[in-house]
Amino acid sequence: MSKSNVVVLPLLRALLVGAAVLGLFSTAQAQSRIGVTQATENNPMGKPPGGVDRVLRVGTDVQANEAITTTSEDRAHLVFLDGTTLTIGPSSSLTIDKFVYDPTTQKGELAVNASKGVFRLIGGRISKTAAITVTTPSSTMGIRGGIMVFGVQVSATTSIFIYGNSMTVTANGVTQTVTVPGLQVSTNAGGTPGTPTVVVQGSLSAALGNLAGNSSAAAATLVAINTLVADSVSNPVTLQALIQAIVTANAAQTLTTTTTTLTTNLNVITVVENPNQSKNSPN
Repeated sequence: MSKSNVVVLPLLRALLVGAAVLGLFSTAQAQSRIGVTQATENNPMGKPPGGVDRVLRVGTDVQANEAITTTSEDRAHLVFLDGTTLTIGPSSSLTIDKFVYDPTTQKGELAVNASKGVFRLIGGRISKTAAITVTTPSSTMGIRGGIMVFGVQVSATTSIFIYGNSMTVTANGVTQTVTVPGLQVSTNAGGTPGTPTVVVQGSLSAALGNLAGNSSAAAATLVAINTLVADSVSNPVTLQALIQAIVTANAAQTLTTTTTTLTTNLNVITVVENPNQSKNSPN
């Protein structure tokens, strides 16, 4: 064998090994990517597992087991690979515990852990066959094929069912199941979920206003809602239309309700009189 061949063969082996390593690295990166940052306001922060804090910008990948935090002026709007969207309001903290999705069968699992703040979750394809779960200090919630808004404190969690098949709230072995849009369940830390009650119009509108972001977030929200309800309606549906349907349905009821608000550690969502007059309500 010539000297040139003796030199070339080890170099070829090294190149092949290097290419294989790079291929594995790229595969690992692709597997850890579970979504993307669709819209932001100010500087929401993300921390991937084993990584360092980074500012989430439009287009930033969302990774499995990533921790996301916002200050009083921040918001983040995330879109997962199955079309699920998660809006993270001001003064909030959340970790993506699990995301598994098979695009062929359109089935999978999504679980998050929210420790404080205000959030909106619009279920994507995963939620049509399995509940997306949210764990908080007070309860564990599940949403099937629908939209849920929830406020989390150390002392209590308030869950509002906006639209869909069902919302469950479980704590200390007790589960409340909600199938009627416009009902909320409150759970105190260490207690069991309360009886579902009609959400006050102003409270719902204020919560959505607190989650409202820029035009990119509004556009992504509309796409998510249309994806969610595509199997059940023929015309595009807006979030405002869903809210109006809830308001109309609740107005016909004679239930006596008390005013409630969602609160976070740093800010209280104020109550307004009419959700249709709230300029912050997203379309």
